[in-house]
Amino acid sequence: MIVSILAFFFVLGVLVVLHEAGHFLMARLVGAPVEVFSVGFGKRIWGFERGGTDFRLSLVPFGGYVRIVGLGPDETDLTTGGSEEEPELLARWKRGLILFGGPITNVIGAVVLVAVAFLIGVEIPTYRAELPVVGWVEPGSPGTTAGIAVGDRVLSIDGQAMETWQDLEGSILSAGGREVQLRVQRADSTIEISLTPEKVTRYGFGYSGLLPPLGAEVVRLMPGAPAQAGGIESGDVILSIDGQPVEQFYDLIRLISPRPGEDLEVVLDRSGTRHTMTITPRNEGGEGKIGIAMVFPSEMQKLGPVAAVGTAVTECRRMTRETFRVLGRLFTRKASLSQVSGPIDIARISGEAAKAGIHSLIWLMGVISLQLGIFNLLPIPVLDGGHLTILAFESVMRRDLSLKLKERILEVGFVALILLMVVVVFNDIAKIEFVSKLFSRG
Repeated sequence: MIVSILAFFFVLGVLVVLHEAGHFLMARLVGAPVEVFSVGFGKRIWGFERGGTDFRLSLVPFGGYVRIVGLGPDETDLTTGGSEEEPELLARWKRGLILFGGPITNVIGAVVLVAVAFLIGVEIPTYRAELPVVGWVEPGSPGTTAGIAVGDRVLSIDGQAMETWQDLEGSILSAGGREVQLRVQRADSTIEISLTPEKVTRYGFGYSGLLPPLGAEVVRLMPGAPAQAGGIESGDVILSIDGQPVEQFYDLIRLISPRPGEDLEVVLDRSGTRHTMTITPRNEGGEGKIGIAMVFPSEMQKLGPVAAVGTAVTECRRMTRETFRVLGRLFTRKASLSQVSGPIDIARISGEAAKAGIHSLIWLMGVISLQLGIFNLLPIPVLDGGHLTILAFESVMRRDLSLKLKERILEVGFVALILLMVVVVFNDIAKIEFVSKLFSRG
């Protein structure tokens, strides 16, 4: 818990400073005076003044702001009741650049952070970059019900091209409980299949039961399990179970699961030599298990500076497309708000990333920085996108709205944002309760 809280405040603090620094630097660039640069809201608890700007740390640590003279009302005016006199506004082009400064800095920061992660090294499952050819369909899963078969190549989902397993997984995850249309290549023909991924986990993610091809090589053994006790070693390749050929790892599940407590003849290849041994699966909930972990091959991508930046740009573009796809599904009610993480969930994920290592934490910061940049450009009052929308309207009308009207719009947006945060935090708490109940059953 302590690690999660500390990691959360570290991640939030760095990204907020990055965002506000974008506004600050752009204001300096266009010659606009900056009164306050605050990390946090509320009462000033510490700070210093330099160059006419009060750099401060404020009491409430969630967020931050810069107060720029001539930019118009902002979120800080909601706590002071607004201004009695309307100050002279900056030229619209200057206001537009300043407002863009924060989100664009977050996007640039995302590219830099993801690039740093690739410089350190990122472990990526190799199958995610491969063509989405189905290697296994879990019995009784939505994929089985839909009639998807091993060897099918998924071409598209709802008209969206599926070029890699990463594309396929992302589309399935965001489609929990919703019917999607798959275009599948089977042998020399192309067919259309309707699939409704099951809504699973506390996030409401979609589960289809579709898995990529996976060889029958033993990568990791469970300590003390029948496989290890019977003499199977890491690196062995399973060839057959009781005379039935094993071509993929999933064949082990198919052949072993129905036979708990029965002696099985296992033939394997070990460094070019064939071995035969007898293994007795133990009974776990009515299913036979011998303790061979299902591990997908992965590779450590550690890139040079130029390649890291190029790969980071590509990855951020992919995440941006996926973000807008999810936002579109949210607005059309094809996806659930339960898939959106709030501060509690972000704290938990930040803690897990911190424990996994510095590369995981940096990667997570890059992902969150990108989402902050995108989210702040949405046309919601209080956010930068809301201010830019008003600015665009004023440019079309060729006159500025009154200060009071802008403050009223700001208040409506602030209330809407608070309500959204309440819903998201409630979802976070519901997820925690779900997990508690789940573990209490065991």
